[in-house]
Amino acid sequence: MFDLSLIGRVRIGVLGDAALDVHWYADMKKSELSRETPHYPLPVVREEFSPGAAGNLAANVAALLPGRLDFCGVIGGDWRGELLKKEFSRRSIGCGGLVAEPGRFTNAYCKPMRMGISDVIYEDPRIDFSSDMPVSHVAEAAVLDWLDKAEASLDALCVCDQFEKGCVTAAVRARLAEMRIPVFADSRYRIGLFRVKNGCLKPNEHECAAALLSLGAEPSEDMEENGRRLRELTGSDILLTLGENGSLWISEGETVRVPAVKTAGEVDICGAGDTYLAAFACSAAAGAAPEEAMRIASAASSVTVRKLGTTGTASREEIAAVMGNAHE
Repeated sequence: MFDLSLIGRVRIGVLGDAALDVHWYADMKKSELSRETPHYPLPVVREEFSPGAAGNLAANVAALLPGRLDFCGVIGGDWRGELLKKEFSRRSIGCGGLVAEPGRFTNAYCKPMRMGISDVIYEDPRIDFSSDMPVSHVAEAAVLDWLDKAEASLDALCVCDQFEKGCVTAAVRARLAEMRIPVFADSRYRIGLFRVKNGCLKPNEHECAAALLSLGAEPSEDMEENGRRLRELTGSDILLTLGENGSLWISEGETVRVPAVKTAGEVDICGAGDTYLAAFACSAAAGAAPEEAMRIASAASSVTVRKLGTTGTASREEIAAVMGNAHE
């Protein structure tokens, strides 16, 4: 089995669209009908903060204890941005590449959680703070400058392109296509626009199909064929994740399929893709072959999907325990 301690030598960066995750826990036993409105309020008794979106990817990388971890992204100069920086610092995530842009507010996903009536905790509809402001040329230039420095000082780079108007602009994608270090890119809407010399693109099956359509190709019901076609159109190796059906590595002349780790009981898949990308990128940067890195990433994802109600992370010890059990 691959020696996960080798990740401790890796210098890795995360570039992308960070958000603040907020959980507000309301004890409904304390709720009384409002005198002013015909509603029962949510009496919040506890709140928790954590990095979200690309920040969750960074948190998953941090949990693997690399030798160095730097983050680059664009946030606002507001209280959400300040809290996000504190959460990064708590996890030893270097945030020297965070650009606080005047006039922008930091994206946040706020989740009211009802509890107290039973053992079940219910999540109310999420309250999203979503900035509709395009990244300025000044902020974009700061991201490009960070990439120049990262290329000289890091071993690999993870990219999380999450927002419609995020920091991974066309100019940033063009710079990523030139990077000499491995780039492991994930994108919710635009994976077909990325090109990487080293590393890979990591779509799921839906993102892969959407990318083919955007590139003028008709997707097939055969996921392997879709992955091959996307590789032909982008010239980049493809790491195609298929949920419970495992994952595919598609490079020139090679296709590798790795099954998912079977998980019994209730699961929460929120953030599992970030866990997978973090584990794959860190282990690949530490010297693992693609198939080996996929098995590590699959084990890591099986850890976090069992952590209900949170976008959890997987430690080296947790991954090793899953992989050890898989070999018994």
